[in-house]
Amino acid sequence: MERAWFRDACAAPPAPAQLRAHVRGTLGILGRVAPMIPLIEAAAATDPEIAAQWPGGGDPRHTVHRAAAEALAGKPGFRAGVSVERAADVLFGLLSPQLYLLFVDDRGWSADEWGDWAYATLAAQLCTDLPGM
Repeated sequence: MERAWFRDACAAPPAPAQLRAHVRGTLGILGRVAPMIPLIEAAAATDPEIAAQWPGGGDPRHTVHRAAAEALAGKPGFRAGVSVERAADVLFGLLSPQLYLLFVDDRGWSADEWGDWAYATLAAQLCTDLPGM
């Protein structure tokens, strides 16, 4: 959450702009990290020292997506009736390394195609249409 792209994304004024920047930043990370996640999860399941590296025994990605959801919730264009917790869960699920790998590695999508789809899907769930957007 201290990376410049994340701070800049959270500072974007309307919700759709923040969401687009968040997907773009996450896509950059997933391209590098997603292939390693299954290995880390398998190692954590059998090695208590590795498991201890995941704060609270959970996935630290949820903390990041929750912070993004909190920033989204206060902006124009955020869909009324969507809770911060629901938004965090939707971000966590759709921007998961598992889903990224399914589409990009298994189904042959380009990373950009996946990013465009992820943004459109998230925007449909979390944003309203803003004039001029």
